[in-house]
Amino acid sequence: CGEIIHYNNYSVSFCENIKMSEWTIYYSTEKRQSGKLPRKNNFRQDPSLNGRDAKLNHYAKSGYDRGHLVPASDMKFDTTAMSESFYMTNVVPQNPAFNRGIFNKLEKRFREWVNEFDSIVIITGLIKNDVTEYINGENRTDIYDSSFIPVPNLFYKVFFDIEKNRAISFILPNGKSNSSDLLDYSVSIDSLERITGLDFFYKMPENIELQL
Repeated sequence: CGEIIHYNNYSVSFCENIKMSEWTIYYSTEKRQSGKLPRKNNFRQDPSLNGRDAKLNHYAKSGYDRGHLVPASDMKFDTTAMSESFYMTNVVPQNPAFNRGIFNKLEKRFREWVNEFDSIVIITGLIKNDVTEYINGENRTDIYDSSFIPVPNLFYKVFFDIEKNRAISFILPNGKSNSSDLLDYSVSIDSLERITGLDFFYKMPENIELQL
């Protein structure tokens, strides 16, 4: 459903029908991870979309966090990057126990790997299977129309090491985790592609894509 939007330091596939992005992608390096800019919680709509993305009050009293797909902590190297990470196109409803728990732990692990390996592409997205819950500005979750935002059941992250042509991916349920071991949530790229319907590395030579 994506409408590709390129910001200065990351890109999204924005879906107007759900008022959020189905995936994000950005490039990270050890140097970028060393940025020291402070986080500024400036959540706001993308002015270029003329109100087609979610409003802040969609999340008010919903019980869900305004969860980042591209972490603000990965954008500390540049003021524009930090600012744009708070566009609502980069925000999704996340269970607080998930956002502040296993998902935060995975983001920190990715940063450790970036510092170790350098030159990394990170893809983060959502999976909506049999959605049963929605949020909107009136904090109602019982019906659906175009003003309601579905709560994703699952989220995924892909870590791609450009220098050594290797990758790992994870699928995590949007709730309190049953395991603290991140590898319990790792899946093959192939299985993630089947679930999402996306071909992550279609532009790469076939032998490398199969390797990944």
